[in-house]
Amino acid sequence: MRKHPRGMALIQALLIVAAIAAVATALMLRAERARERLDWRQGAEQATLYIGSAVSLLRTRLPDGPVNRRQDWARPRDGIEIDRGFLAWEITDLSGRFNLNLLKADEDGRWHAAFRLLAEGQGLSDDAVTDILAEIDSREDAEPISAPLFLRGVVGDARDDWDALLPFLTALPRATALNINTMSDAVFAALTPDLPGLTRDAILRQVQREPADEIATLNTWIAQRFGDEVAAAFETLPLGTTSRYFEARIEARLDTLALRRSVVIDTGGPEGDSAVLMSLPELP
Repeated sequence: MRKHPRGMALIQALLIVAAIAAVATALMLRAERARERLDWRQGAEQATLYIGSAVSLLRTRLPDGPVNRRQDWARPRDGIEIDRGFLAWEITDLSGRFNLNLLKADEDGRWHAAFRLLAEGQGLSDDAVTDILAEIDSREDAEPISAPLFLRGVVGDARDDWDALLPFLTALPRATALNINTMSDAVFAALTPDLPGLTRDAILRQVQREPADEIATLNTWIAQRFGDEVAAAFETLPLGTTSRYFEARIEARLDTLALRRSVVIDTGGPEGDSAVLMSLPELP
């Protein structure tokens, strides 16, 4: 059989060229992916700085004094330009929610009953409510609850129902007054089960129409409108008109990157990073 050394050499050369081309392509793809990872990391770091700037800005704009939903802080923001990106945020007054730390040292069971009424009214099962209360009761008095989210593992298969309840819950120092100006109908109803529904509705309508600067002023109006017995019952509630704890859900967008965080801000404490009590990432 006759050999073709030139043909074989050409084939080998082509194979070598193809191999070199494949290696070069792989190296280019690796370099491109490395560059994309670097760009993403730099973008994420920049977006994190944007969120930090938003927190510092919000810390100075949140009210010092009576707090209500008619104020500027309560209006969601979107498309706020910052450097090469954009910011959006939505703020909630945490003092308008049910404070889970009221459940600790609840000697007469008043707050347990209020929590059960609120939770079951929002769809949480009786068994899940019982599990939550048992978990809280098992803790030492000196061990406050830090965030309702962290109790999610207690409710088993009822996690979705617990998530639906979270907008009504908070975990603040036990002595924190609940803000009547920003309280939801559901929380107020849970706190005042013995009041007639029409009376509760009238009180909330009055607060919405004329947010209270002082709780004593509102109590005087209640006494004049509904009598001393209702006013006396109202006075036993740990209510106020101010707040120092706010939750800000912030989004920073930079090109195609979006970073979202839920931040709890204390306006009554130190400024800067120390004003942030908790910062958790949010899924898109």
